[in-house]
Amino acid sequence: MNLTCHLSSIYRLLLASLVLSFALSLSLPSYAEQAIQSQKYDIHYNAFNTMMVTPEVAQAYGFTRARNRALLNVSVIDNVTKKSLPAVVTGTRKNIIGQILPLEFLQIKEQNAIYYIAQLRFTEEEMWRFELQIQPDLNADAIPLKFSQTFFLEQ
Repeated sequence: MNLTCHLSSIYRLLLASLVLSFALSLSLPSYAEQAIQSQKYDIHYNAFNTMMVTPEVAQAYGFTRARNRALLNVSVIDNVTKKSLPAVVTGTRKNIIGQILPLEFLQIKEQNAIYYIAQLRFTEEEMWRFELQIQPDLNADAIPLKFSQTFFLEQ
């Protein structure tokens, strides 16, 4: 099995375990995947503590696992073909005292999926307001996505 196939299998296993964890954990509803729909696209997004990622997956993708780190995950799905699409994903995050920080997204391409991941630091019970621009079609306006999430240190 080559490294790309192995990483793809690891990431799919991680996503499956995250979905299961979210479904079973009613005390953490803000971690569940969310989505918005436009005429042509479904945009899925979620943010979660990096401690939910296995050490092997974190190392494979270059993420730091720590109690005070989170990952923001965005993917774009074509409404007609149901296939994952590439996009330009940019954005910022703002805390309650008004600090605005840019988000740097890393594209992760797999055989049947494309994800955009940004890593961020936070403090206990820190709320961040996210403002993203997702542009699957460079000839069309970007799709705005705004949401807030409070992060907690994992034990």
